[in-house]
Amino acid sequence: MAQPLGSEHSPAPENVEEDEDAEAFAGVLSVLDKTQLPFLGQDVFQRIHPQLDSAGTEPVVGEPMYGSYNVLFPLTFPTGLCWLVKIHINGTPEKWDDVSASSLVAEAKTMQLLKRETTIPLPEVFDFSSTTQNVLRCPYILMSFISGVPLHDVWFGHQKKAVDLEVNRAQRTRALESIASAMIQLGKFSFPTSGSLVFANDGSPSGTGQTRRVDHTAGLDRMFIHGDPADDPIYANHAAFSDPKSYYTFMLNLHPTQNSYQQGINAILLQLISWIPEPNRSDRFVLTHPDFDIQNFIVSEDGELQGIIDWDGVVAVPHTIGNMRYPAWLTCDWDPLMYGYQEPIDQGVEPSGTWEDSPSSLTYYRRVYKDAIAKGQNESDCAADLCRMSLITDNLSIAADDPKCRTQIVFKVVEEVWERAGKGRGLDLEQLIAAFAENKVDVSVMDALHGGFNALLKEEGL
Repeated sequence: MAQPLGSEHSPAPENVEEDEDAEAFAGVLSVLDKTQLPFLGQDVFQRIHPQLDSAGTEPVVGEPMYGSYNVLFPLTFPTGLCWLVKIHINGTPEKWDDVSASSLVAEAKTMQLLKRETTIPLPEVFDFSSTTQNVLRCPYILMSFISGVPLHDVWFGHQKKAVDLEVNRAQRTRALESIASAMIQLGKFSFPTSGSLVFANDGSPSGTGQTRRVDHTAGLDRMFIHGDPADDPIYANHAAFSDPKSYYTFMLNLHPTQNSYQQGINAILLQLISWIPEPNRSDRFVLTHPDFDIQNFIVSEDGELQGIIDWDGVVAVPHTIGNMRYPAWLTCDWDPLMYGYQEPIDQGVEPSGTWEDSPSSLTYYRRVYKDAIAKGQNESDCAADLCRMSLITDNLSIAADDPKCRTQIVFKVVEEVWERAGKGRGLDLEQLIAAFAENKVDVSVMDALHGGFNALLKEEGL
């Protein structure tokens, strides 16, 4: 049987990393009754297959596999069938709350909905519990295992494994086209408000409700102000929004600053977000994958999509950062703090950080993905526009959510905007930041920024 792979499915490669993961999950692992894992698996298996003899159906529990916020335990049955039990890092009585519980229910039921009503390949949810009052003593989701290869390994096969460049290009293109086909199907689930899906008794979505989002600012404050090294997530909750801009700016507005320089950065970001043109429709929010990055895709050796994993936190978001947006690994060059491309990577030299594509390669594959989205939507101009704009809109959303990335993303976008406004590269950013902080931006400067921003959003070939 293939080893489970992917962000939730990957074991740590080194013992040191395994020890660090175990330490991070020490709280929930101390509560979890691991002895009940095989009995839970056997009980659910018999419930699904009552016609089978129960003898010999007890699964073997594999070593835990750690993701960012979840730990998974493989259950391997005598037949070779493999399931996974997923447990959240905060799944202890002290940290688990009503919003966490409703988020888990929404995740599990949304996955079941997509399994029923789409052809998107994702794990099948067999059972879940949103409370600590169960045999495991932790909330859990029990789901199927998806066999395949992490997209990361196929995507960087040319550099890491000396795969022929043309073969690698075909693999990448096949992956992007099949991912686009899956993402398009999420468009059928659109709503007038944002948030986690709320379900009727028959399992159909009846609307949206409260959203739980990772509070990066609170996490940084915990570490650098309060000296607490804990790395479990801190969440902020908000009710459903009817205004897309409120979804974008919630985290930004949650943590106002007294620093005038940062006030200027924030004001520029708020202004740019206010200029994003939202589609003119009543259902202003759409279901999308909550972590649209390369680690959450499982493919075949030739790049065909086999499964999309890690639906933790799935919600309806504005269409401009919704299901038509680019995958995150195709837009990382507009997030300067996180983008670590160096030319030797193209010759197979392993980077000190993560593997990255060159700017020209990212531009090429963005075009491939946008074309796949347009074709899948019957050449829809709206779909292509949303996809193209998401290079900017998704990075602005990252900037609003994550203070680590905020300043450099704003610098990058404003410099590009200024150039599209016909002003070249001579913008005095410090002066502009001060003007925004004091709310004294010259009308001509504001008009130039607005015009340049509109031009940037419409520009082909970025």
